[in-house]
Amino acid sequence: MTQAFENSRRNFIKGASLAGFAGMLGHSAPAATPPAGRFAKNMIFLVADGMGTGTLSLAHYWHLRHAGSALNWMQLLERPGVRRALQGTASASSPVTDSAAAGSAWGCGQRINNGAINVNPKGESLEPIFVRAKKAGKVTGCVSTCRITHATPAAFVANVAHRDLEDDIALQYLERGVDVLMGGGRRHFKSEARDLIPAFASKGYAISATLGDLRKLSGEGGPLLGLYSEDHLPYALDRANDASLAVIPGLEVMFEAALKRLSGNKAGFVLQVEAGRIDHAGHVNDGAAILHEQLEFDRCIETALEFCDRHPDTLLVVTTDHGTGGCQLNGTGKSYNGSGAALDRLNSVTASLEAIAREVGRVGSLDTAQFKLVTGIDLPEAKVAAFNAQLAEQMDYPAGALADCFQAELEAATAVGWTSHNHTAEHVELAAIGPGANGIPAYIENYQLHGLLCRALEI
Repeated sequence: MTQAFENSRRNFIKGASLAGFAGMLGHSAPAATPPAGRFAKNMIFLVADGMGTGTLSLAHYWHLRHAGSALNWMQLLERPGVRRALQGTASASSPVTDSAAAGSAWGCGQRINNGAINVNPKGESLEPIFVRAKKAGKVTGCVSTCRITHATPAAFVANVAHRDLEDDIALQYLERGVDVLMGGGRRHFKSEARDLIPAFASKGYAISATLGDLRKLSGEGGPLLGLYSEDHLPYALDRANDASLAVIPGLEVMFEAALKRLSGNKAGFVLQVEAGRIDHAGHVNDGAAILHEQLEFDRCIETALEFCDRHPDTLLVVTTDHGTGGCQLNGTGKSYNGSGAALDRLNSVTASLEAIAREVGRVGSLDTAQFKLVTGIDLPEAKVAAFNAQLAEQMDYPAGALADCFQAELEAATAVGWTSHNHTAEHVELAAIGPGANGIPAYIENYQLHGLLCRALEI
């Protein structure tokens, strides 16, 4: 691994790695050098994991209708100096990427096979961007609504042959000194087999397990390990409507805390922030859940821009790794004039399909009255009876089973439709502002972004 890292570093210093690999794939590398004196001290990299353009549009039209303004993402595009790009997302093994390959493209500058993290198709480990940043004296951080050892945050830090090796990823976070880690995934740090938390504490990390802990630490700097769930964090929709989840911080709170802890470093910082459960809601085909995940992410853009206004030496990148589910707000009603009312009906939903499925598993059946209470939707009794009769067969993916069984009723109420439960091959949005953003072309392949980021950060 050490030799591969050294080879990778020499290639990047020569500027050959990005250009050479782009040439192999039939693309030329984009111009990447910022103007003299315009290097970025800091970088904030915001990822709306699994966000296709349909999800962005759904949230935008909901926000216009119910908040009276455009999404922060749309307002960002109107700012002077912003660069907007269409981004290709293919991996080395497929036109449809997974998050490991897509994140690794940003993390190491090469196309990677689906499932791998910063390990190329030859089996070579490539140096992740956070390792480079640490060598340059910068502090680093990852924040996610997923397990913090999940593919997207790991892709900026780790090297593993397969993304499922999350225990190994947690150990690499410790060994590579990621300064701030916040999200879910406690089980990969503390289990019957081992407990890494004392090792983090011995290296000076503050340890946080609840929103209350985090608030007490909010005025402090230095390393932080915040683990707020055994698995992924609950959906934003459920956190807003279930009082028992009030102890879990949302993405904006974690992001703000990370900025406070990292921004005091004289050499700057690199911070990745992931709204990972947009992807999960897309997999399930849950229109209300994906809407609120996207809205929570969008509020982070405002926080990031406020920070950039105070710290103009900060590069902000706002993007996604791929689409998931093919989410679209469809036309409904005469002359499609029913789509606005369908957006209104999304406001009646107070629980995700995941939360509903959990309750189904607890009581052993789907209750139509309870379903209507949390969604506003009447279900046909015959379909409910059929669903309950097959419940044992559906419990390996119960939320998805709910979406499939009652697809017609859900879409009739919300006008949100889907193409599958899978990732999509669609090109995705990218916006950037700050030092180095000027080097981003109107069309970019995901692996080409790495070289631009490294040059902008001068690492």
